[in-house]
Amino acid sequence: MPRQSNPSLRASTGTNSRSAGKQSNRTPNSGTTTTAPSTRNSSSRNRSDGGGSRSSSRGNTRTSSSRNRTSSRERHSDASLTSESSRTSSSVSVIDPSKPAWWNEQKKQERARAEHERHDRIRSENEQRKISQGNIANYGKSSRGVREITDVRVGARASGDGSNGGSTLTSSNGTDRGRKKSGGGGDRGGAGAVQYYDGDGFDNDDDVKDDRDAKRQEKMNMDVMDMHDDRINRKQTAEEELQGRSIWDLVDRGTLMVGCCLILIVIIAVTIPVALISEDEPYVAPPVPDAPSFSPTRARDLDKEAIGENIAKITPGGMTTLLDPNTAHYRAWMWLVYEDGMELGPEKDHLHQRFVLMVIYFISGPWTPVEGRLEWGSPVHECEWEGIFCKDVEELEDELEGRIEELLQVGREDGIKIDVPQRIANRLELRQRLVSGEVPAEFSLLYYLQHLDLENNKLIGALPTPLYKLFNLQTLFLEQNELTNVDAIGEYRHLENLALSKNNFQGPLPESFKNLKKLKTLYLHTNGFTGTVFDILKDFEMMELLDIQFNNFEGTLPAEIGNMKNLTNLFVGHNDFHGTIPKELGMCKNLKQFQLDASHDMGGPIPSILGQLSQLEFIKLDTCAYNGTLPMSLGNLEKLTFLDVNSNDLEGRIPSQLGKAISLETLGLANNDFEGDVPSELGKLTNLTKLYLQNTDLSGIMPEEVCALRDRGDETVLEVLWVPCDVECDEMCCTNCS
Repeated sequence: MPRQSNPSLRASTGTNSRSAGKQSNRTPNSGTTTTAPSTRNSSSRNRSDGGGSRSSSRGNTRTSSSRNRTSSRERHSDASLTSESSRTSSSVSVIDPSKPAWWNEQKKQERARAEHERHDRIRSENEQRKISQGNIANYGKSSRGVREITDVRVGARASGDGSNGGSTLTSSNGTDRGRKKSGGGGDRGGAGAVQYYDGDGFDNDDDVKDDRDAKRQEKMNMDVMDMHDDRINRKQTAEEELQGRSIWDLVDRGTLMVGCCLILIVIIAVTIPVALISEDEPYVAPPVPDAPSFSPTRARDLDKEAIGENIAKITPGGMTTLLDPNTAHYRAWMWLVYEDGMELGPEKDHLHQRFVLMVIYFISGPWTPVEGRLEWGSPVHECEWEGIFCKDVEELEDELEGRIEELLQVGREDGIKIDVPQRIANRLELRQRLVSGEVPAEFSLLYYLQHLDLENNKLIGALPTPLYKLFNLQTLFLEQNELTNVDAIGEYRHLENLALSKNNFQGPLPESFKNLKKLKTLYLHTNGFTGTVFDILKDFEMMELLDIQFNNFEGTLPAEIGNMKNLTNLFVGHNDFHGTIPKELGMCKNLKQFQLDASHDMGGPIPSILGQLSQLEFIKLDTCAYNGTLPMSLGNLEKLTFLDVNSNDLEGRIPSQLGKAISLETLGLANNDFEGDVPSELGKLTNLTKLYLQNTDLSGIMPEEVCALRDRGDETVLEVLWVPCDVECDEMCCTNCS
C-alpha cells in the first residue's frame, strides 16, 4: 500500500518553492548543505503516465527513505559506540590503583552522570539555536535521516492526494533539483517543465548524477547535531581527562619515586652531620650584640667637667692643651666622656691610666688591628687590650724590692704624678703595629712602666727627653725603625735589655752607655756605629748576649771580655777589629755561640782554650786571617753542631780528633792549606750533613767510612761532600770537586 505523505508536508505546497528553497538551503549552526535524495531517474522514466509515475515515485521515495533510515541507524549505532568508547576510556582514566574500589566506582558513576548531562545540554542548545535563527525544518520523530519537504513549483497545481497533476518536490535543502510532472503523458515546457540544475550548469548524465546524489544523501543522513557532538566530544574528552586527574595520575610513577628518593637522601645527608656536631659540641649561646653608641646625656655632660679637671693635672700644658680640639689629649677626653663603653667617673682609680693610653693611641694611631684580640678603645678594662700587660700593686712591689713606695710618691721629674691604679700597666708590646712618627713623649706619663716594645714600626728621629725619665724601665726594644739619636740612653739606669738594631744610628756609642751597667742583652747590629766599642762595654759584667756585628767598630777584643762570666752569645763579626782572639775568652764558661768572621785583620792561631768551653754549640771564624793548625781540642766539644773556619790560612793535617765531635752537622774546612789524607775518623760523624774540603791540598783516596755516610737509608745522610779534585772519589760518594 502506498505510504501517505505527512499532512504537515502537504500543507506547505501552497508556498512558493523558490522561497522554501532559500529558507532551507543552509543550516545556520553547522554550515553544512544537505541535498535531497536523487529522484531524477524515476522522474525521467515515469513521465509517460501520471498514475504510474506517482506510484513509482512513492516506491522510490520509500526505498530511499528505508535506505536512509538503515544508514542513519548504523551511523547512530557507530556514534553510540564511539561515545560509549569515549565514556569507557574516560571512566578508566579515573581509576586510581592507590584508592579503594568503592572510591573508583563512585568516581565512574559521577563521570557517567556528567557525560549524560553534558550531551543533553548540548543537544538542547543546538535545537534552541536553530529555532531562534529561523531554521524550522521538521525532523521526524522516529528517524534522523531523510527530511521530506513538500513544495509546489510556480505554475503547478497542488493536489491533496497527488492525483490531479500536482508536482511533489522532495528536498532537504530547498533547491529545485528533482521534479515529477504528471499530466497529459508527455513532457511540457514552461513553468511546469522539469529541469535539472546542480549549481554548475545543466547535466543529464544519469550515472554522474547518481554518484553526486549519493554523496549528498550521505551528508544529509549525518545529523547536524551528531557532527557537532562529535567535534565537541573530542575536545571535551581531552580536557576532562586532564581535569579529572590529580598530579599523581599525570606524573610518571618511576620519575616520582626517583625524585622522592633524592629528596630523602638530601635530608639524611644534612641531618646526620648536624646531629653529630650538636652531640660533640656543647651549646654555645650566640654572642651578645654590641651596645649602641653612646649619645651625650646631661649626666655625662656633668661628668665632662669633673673628668676634665681631673685629667688636666696630668696633661702637659694643663687645661690649655686639654681644650685645644687639635690635640690628642682633647680627643682622649671626649672619648672618655661620650664614647667609652665603661663610662668611668672622675673618681675611678684607673681614669688617668686609661686617659694616657688613649692619648698615645690618638697620637700614633690608628694601628694595625690584630685578629681575635681586643683593640685599644674596647669597652673593657685597659689591661685587657691587645699588647697591654698589667700587674697588681702588691705583686709589683715584691719585684721592685721595696722601691714601689718611692716610685709612686715621686712621679715624674717635672712633678706630674698620675693616680696609680690597683692594676698597673707595667708592660706594653706594640711591635709591628705600624706606630708612626716620633716616639710619643706621653709614654713617660706611665712612669711605672717596666717594659716597652716598639720593634718594627715607623718611628723616626730621636727619643724624646721625657721618655728618658722612665727610670724604672727594664726593657726597651726599638729595633727596625728609623731612629737616629739615643744620646741620653744612659738615663735608663735600671735597663737590662736594649735593642737598637736596624736603625740609622751613626758615629760612636754615646758616653751615657757607660751608665747601663745592668745590661744583660744588647743588640746594636746593622747600624753605622764606629769607634772602640769595648772601651765602653768592657766592664759590663752582667752581659749575657752581645750582638754588635755589621757595624764599623774597630780596635781589639780586650782581655776584660773574660769578665763577662755570664756571656752565652758573642757576635762581633763584620767589623774592623784587629789582633787575636784573647785567651781570656776561655773564662766564659757559659758561652754557647761565638762568631768573629769577616774581619780581615783578625789573625793569629785559634786558641785551643776554645776546646774547654764545653757548652759551645756554634763557632764561626771564617773569612779572617787565622793561621797555624786547627786545635785538636775542638774534638772535645760534644755539643758542637756548627764549625766554620773556611777561607783562612790554616795548615797541617786535619785532626782526627774531630771525629769525637759527634754532634757536628756542618763542617767547613775549605779554602785553607790543609794537606794529607782525609781522616777516616770523620766517618763517625753520623749527624753530618755538609762537609766542605774543596780548595785545599788534601789528596789520597776518600775513606769508605766517609762514603758510607752518603747512603744510610732513613737515617741522616751526608748531602754535600765537596772535595779537592786530587782526592780519588767516585761520583756515588763525592758531590763536587774543586
